[in-house]
Amino acid sequence: MGLTDLFDGLAEVAKLTITAFGDVNFRDETGETFSVMYNPNTFSQNYRSVWVDESPQGGTADTQSYRRLKSDSVSFEFLFDGTGVSGVGNTSVDLNPDVGEVGYVREQIDAFLEITQGLNSSTHQPNFLELSWGTFIFQGVMERATVTYKLFHSSGAPLRATVNATFKQNVSRTEQAAAARRQSPDLTHFRLVKAGETLPLIAKKVYDDPLMYLEIARVNNINNFRKLKAGQQLVLPPINKTGNG
Repeated sequence: MGLTDLFDGLAEVAKLTITAFGDVNFRDETGETFSVMYNPNTFSQNYRSVWVDESPQGGTADTQSYRRLKSDSVSFEFLFDGTGVSGVGNTSVDLNPDVGEVGYVREQIDAFLEITQGLNSSTHQPNFLELSWGTFIFQGVMERATVTYKLFHSSGAPLRATVNATFKQNVSRTEQAAAARRQSPDLTHFRLVKAGETLPLIAKKVYDDPLMYLEIARVNNINNFRKLKAGQQLVLPPINKTGNG
């Protein structure tokens, strides 16, 4: 199979589509959708952890204390082109299209901003948004958008523009609780041993009870709990099945 066969059909990739929802759980679809004119060539995805400076008692140097992982975000640059050509750098475009086409870019940008920032008549706040593009699905809200106009009709109407938009992930309280529960000591989960860790130390971190190391050792068939290896995988049993909580 040659490269032509391998990539056959990929030229017609579905357009990135934005669907509006009225609720944080993304169940109440409003019926509003927006498909971009041209799929972006690239997009960026951002993650952020929150750390707080803390001064230990009796110490002089600050230490970093982890607080939480902030919702991630994605950023896209969308192209709106009312000239009838797709090449951004093409200088052979007609700078004076028919009057009926002059307002195209403005109308498209207004439609984009209406679905992403306009107030929902039922909730009186902007919509929750689902971005779908092939296998990529992102749920959140639009945090900000910058519109840059780049080409103009003789009347002053914009013929080409880009929109740099950042969408912030939105996680409902239900999902947050579920995520926290997946790491809870009352559920079975796995942990990789870090250098210098001991079973009593792990038991203290996970169960707030160093004596739980006996149960961890039993479940993992560990005879000598003092000889853990970095990278060793442990099964941490649920606390509600051990009789120690």
